[in-house]
This record gives sequence, structure tokens and C-alpha cells, in this order.
Amino acid sequence: MARFRYVPILRWKEGEQDGVRFLQASDRTGIIPIFMLEAEQYKGRKATKTKVAVSSADHFVTQVLKAWGKDPFYLDASGMMPAGGVQHPILAIATSARAQGLQMIPATPLGAPPLYAAAVAAIAGHDRRGVALRVDLQEFSSAASWAGAWPHPLAETDLIADFTTNIGAVAALGSHIQTVFQGLHLGTGWRTVTVAGSSMPPNFSGFTKGLHTIQMENYALWSTLHPAMPYRLDYGDYATPSLGVLPPGISWGYPINARYTIPGQYLICKGVKTIGAGSVDMAPQLVGHANDILTYSGRHRQSGCWADDEIDAIAAGKAPQNLLHWVKIGVNRHLTLLRRIVP
Repeated sequence: MARFRYVPILRWKEGEQDGVRFLQASDRTGIIPIFMLEAEQYKGRKATKTKVAVSSADHFVTQVLKAWGKDPFYLDASGMMPAGGVQHPILAIATSARAQGLQMIPATPLGAPPLYAAAVAAIAGHDRRGVALRVDLQEFSSAASWAGAWPHPLAETDLIADFTTNIGAVAALGSHIQTVFQGLHLGTGWRTVTVAGSSMPPNFSGFTKGLHTIQMENYALWSTLHPAMPYRLDYGDYATPSLGVLPPGISWGYPINARYTIPGQYLICKGVKTIGAGSVDMAPQLVGHANDILTYSGRHRQSGCWADDEIDAIAAGKAPQNLLHWVKIGVNRHLTLLRRIVP
């Protein structure tokens, strides 16, 4: 049984869904993901001559069931704000989740819009699974000023210090950040406490062609913090670049790049464009990335990992498919490895 929970934060897109779906059962133990749902991913299915219409809520819940099954998960739908004061879509999702036996826990940022906050409260009151609260560093360090007004019992609240791409600046605070975490207001009163963030780059414009490594700063920070805490500090991160980060310089013919997680680092496979001077088609570049990963001395191949089997097969001649397929590979490898190295 894992000592620490692993809380990956994932967009609800096809690459992330399939990366999660291909996890083997033993690697799901102790994982409770946060799925971030935006309006563009919340769509139903229209009726056809052979199929009945499926509501947006039912379609989403069916997708979760396929990817994650009936294990507990967090859902943060705070980015979806309906117009006209109608009920928030997360209420319909919760109803559908109950009908299909899913264990959904609503997640929210601090200071969410009233409509969303009311929906979260209604779901928490009905399902009795508590809530997850995502806060930034300023909010985390000032919990004493707002915890008294937080509408949910602390013992039913999973507090997530989500530092997104600011993790490097947080880690640079050194001993001060350890003092902040040790001094968390009513630290042992929260149901769980998690630190999350990412140093995974959204794009590779600053890298030259070839292999590079980037330190996984959030894992290094967690490794430093958790032994000194008066409460259990769980680990969280982003399996793809942090939400809200728009990669600069993306245009047709963009370089073909890949990310691969190794212990404590991200391995960056930087490619070249597919059009213009010095260009190379996508397929041979992806095969090259697979071979580079296969022969990398610090790879730490994981037995039973779908992503590693897929990379080996591509290096051996299987079609490399497309970049979406490599998102699945990157997510699946990241989740598998982190669950195995977080004790």
C-alpha cells in the first residue's frame, strides 16, 4: 500500500484520457486524479438513425468510466461558467456519476464564482465525499485569514497547494517555503494536504535539436518538504504542460518534439520542422525519438508500462502514428513512473 497519495492534474482531452486508460491496475493504487473540464470538452452526442442522443453529462461520465473506472477522482469544472444564471453543469455530471456508480469528488479554486461554489456545496452535501480545494502560494500561506469562512469542514477538505509553472520560484524560496508548509494553519486538521506543480515546458523554442533534460522541480521540492512536515504531505503534478499556458510560436509545420519522464527529470526530444529548409517528415522524427529513448542510458524502462512497450515497438518498426499518440505515451509513462517512485 502506498504511503503517499499521487494526485496528477490532467486536462480532459483524448491524449490524457487514453494515457490514463492504459495504466495497469496495480499502478492505479493510491492515485486520485484531478480532471480539469473545460467547455470545449463537454459535449453530448446527437441522435442518429441508429443511436439515441446522449447528454453532455452522460457522455462525460461514460468517458470517465472508460478511462478511470469507478475509483475516486476529483473534478474541477470551475472553468465552465454557464450564462444566464442556470445551474452549473457539474450538478448534472454529479447526478449522472451517481447513476453509474462513479466516486466523483468536486474540486474548486478558492474564491470560485458563487454559482460554482453553490454547486460544489450541493454535491458535497449529497455525496458526503468531501471536496478538494486548490490554492496558490499566497492563499496557502494565508490560510489563517480565510479558513474560518471556508464553508466545508477542514476534516472533509483535501487541500492542494497548486503552484502550476511557478514551482521553480517557489522552490527557490529554500528554507522559507519549508517554514510556510510547517506553519500551515491547522495543518493536521485538513483531511489531506498535497503540493503540486510542474516544470514541464509547454514548448521547446529555447532548445536545440537533440536530447535535453529538465529537472522535475516539483518532485525535488516535495522530496525536501515531506519528511519535515507535522502532517502527511502528498505529491501532485501535471502530466502535461500546466493549464492556461499557451505555447508560443506554434504554426503549421512546427517541430516534432516529444517528452519522456525519467526519475527526477523530463527527457526532451527536440525535433525539427516538417516544412521549409532543413525539414524532416513527422514519421521518421518520431521513430528517431523512440530510438533515442530506447538507447538513453538513464531511461529506467518500466516493466508492464504500456508507453514503454509502445516506444520499444515503434523503435522496432511499428508505425509511430502521430503527435496525439505521443501525448498518450507521455502521459502513461509519466503516471506509471511517478506512481512507482512516490513511496
